[in-house]
Amino acid sequence: MAMLTKAAICEDDPIQAKNVRRMVTEWGDRRGRKVTFFSYTGAEAFLTDWIECMDFDLLLLDIDLGGGMNGMELARYIRQRDQKIVIIFITGLSEYMSQGYDVQALHFLVKPVREERLREVLDRAAAAAEKREEYLLLETETEMERIPMSRIIYAEAFSHTVALNLAPEKAGENICCREGKMCLGDLEELLPSLDFFRCHRSYLVHLPYIRKINKTELLLEYGLSIPVSRGKRGQLYQVFLEYHRRGN
Repeated sequence: MAMLTKAAICEDDPIQAKNVRRMVTEWGDRRGRKVTFFSYTGAEAFLTDWIECMDFDLLLLDIDLGGGMNGMELARYIRQRDQKIVIIFITGLSEYMSQGYDVQALHFLVKPVREERLREVLDRAAAAAEKREEYLLLETETEMERIPMSRIIYAEAFSHTVALNLAPEKAGENICCREGKMCLGDLEELLPSLDFFRCHRSYLVHLPYIRKINKTELLLEYGLSIPVSRGKRGQLYQVFLEYHRRGN
């Protein structure tokens, strides 16, 4: 399940940035969420990091950034490439409020920001984040592809790559495979530990696709099967039971 764990603030006033950062950090502490925060004084500085990784959950964005690309222009650029990130405007330029809908901003807060109001908006942002699809960025030889984690049936390790076997996007389509430059251990770190299990040295399985656990193999949806290590079988039974007890 997605969480608001990586946040950025784009604000050229250091006092305003420090105040918002404090409020978001305190909100996270109250909600039991550890928020990793990144601060930027301009749009270009934020874009440098965002283009490289594209994994921010939340952007708290001023519109008047003191020169160069303004916050609304930045938001439009982001929305052309990313529908996932939650954008909250915090600005003194209320005349831009109607444009916030064009970039699917969650909310438009006018300075000075009341802490209680910001907490309410962050609660809404967290609820939206927890309902959305989570994606894995898979690097191939020539491109970067965004893979919905819910479609991963299992992953298989090869010498220098990992192959993801994916469920069909639509009824009537076939399963497909995507191969990326990654080791299985790194992939395991990126996927939700409650939903995926390393059942074999070379295999990582997505628990909802398991139909049956045998002594030496797992029978999966779509007629697939993969091996399970003898030393992993007992732990897999327990993890599989816990997954379904959570109501999945």
